[in-house]
Amino acid sequence: MSNHYFIGTKVTPSIQEVLILWQSNLKKHMSYKVWPHPEDFHITLKFLGGCSDEIIREYIRLLRSEEWPLDFSLKVGPAGSFGDENTPRVFHANIEKVLPLCDIKEKVEKIGCSLGFQEEKRAYHPHVTLAKQQPEGKSPLACPEESTPFLNQHDMNVGSFSIFKIHPKKTPRYEKIADIKLREKE
Repeated sequence: MSNHYFIGTKVTPSIQEVLILWQSNLKKHMSYKVWPHPEDFHITLKFLGGCSDEIIREYIRLLRSEEWPLDFSLKVGPAGSFGDENTPRVFHANIEKVLPLCDIKEKVEKIGCSLGFQEEKRAYHPHVTLAKQQPEGKSPLACPEESTPFLNQHDMNVGSFSIFKIHPKKTPRYEKIADIKLREKE
């Protein structure tokens, strides 16, 4: 059985602290089957699924040969969800869809297609998952008086992205196996 991988960028430590508080607050209102470990908080660029070590090495080589944009900032928040407004299947932090992030996503997709990966057909909705699967309770986003802690936005700098190996039975689940640096501002 081959290992599974994805490409993404981890949140910064300061954003991780904010999202830990959001998760803690969410747990007062809802229960979910999956609560990602704070060290696993990330913005996905491309899910690769199962693939060989050879393909991953080639993906890394191609990613490192590209010219990437300058490091950049984006906004994390407010909170959002996928699914029913009252009991969403995924509760997440929205990520501002800034041009450099979209450019990176597009290049990552293009390189993936050249290696035989399926192109993602869904519209890109960058986010950080805070909870998912089998929700119970009522979303605080559906209650104006409960949603206030989830409405803030926070600045985050992005200076790199990575390829992660998924370890389904470990906590945290994601192991960084390669880092791709963006160009630094002078």
